[in-house]
Amino acid sequence: MKNNDFDEEPPSYDHAFQSNMEPDVKVFQYGKYMDASYDSFQKGEMFIQAFSSQLDGFPMLQAQEVGQRGLLNCLQIDTNSQKNELLKHPQANPAFILQQENTVQFWPQFHPTATGLIDYDTTAQASHPFLTLTEYNPNTQYRPDQTQHYFEITVRQAGPEVVMAIGLSTRPYPIFRMPGWNKFSVGYHSDDGHKFCDDATGGQPFGPSWTVGDTVGCGYCPETGNVFFTKNGTLLGYAFSGLIRHHYFASLGVDGPAVLTVNFGKYPFQYQVENWAGQFI
Repeated sequence: MKNNDFDEEPPSYDHAFQSNMEPDVKVFQYGKYMDASYDSFQKGEMFIQAFSSQLDGFPMLQAQEVGQRGLLNCLQIDTNSQKNELLKHPQANPAFILQQENTVQFWPQFHPTATGLIDYDTTAQASHPFLTLTEYNPNTQYRPDQTQHYFEITVRQAGPEVVMAIGLSTRPYPIFRMPGWNKFSVGYHSDDGHKFCDDATGGQPFGPSWTVGDTVGCGYCPETGNVFFTKNGTLLGYAFSGLIRHHYFASLGVDGPAVLTVNFGKYPFQYQVENWAGQFI
């Protein structure tokens, strides 16, 4: 963060109680590279207050649609939320568009190598949530003890200063905050490899950085609250375990012009996932 008066998170952030924070793991108070402004943080808190009664509500309609049509037939990047005046990005609209069904272009208004953009952090969410199989279909014949949700993104284009993130977030989520920065979200960020869980400060060291050409994945088990990440087909480990249950949506974020390809399972994953939800529903 860029404001030295910002000393601690407000009570709405409870990551210390639900993430695997270790006493000897440093939490960077303002972010290793001071990515976000204090103004962005304040707007995020205002968003939480404004939508407090709607945060993390059970997405009944989307769950029913998955139960009827199947997970892979439903999952895509949601662009419709940007049509809502209350949910669109405060800097410009649209913040992202779909070049193809699975390719997201962030900030198409700018040249791909544009620099110096302040508070253009953006999160795009999937159209449907990561739930247990019985929440999609109470009558399902498949009842594994643990169901793994998983998706991957591949970085096709991004400037050297652009920070990217992959993770999970609930709805509604402030489009102007990266995954992991705001309430009910987790993220793994490209610039410093830090992991974030409801973390308005600077996250914790977790894995390697990543950039153009890399494929990064995020896995989530709703039964256990475990979240793991992968890079180029290699498991990096569990970033968080035993998270409080939320109704998460797959999420990806950037803070500048970038093009990312998203794979929800229509194409082979680089990482082989056991008990992947897509094969059951």
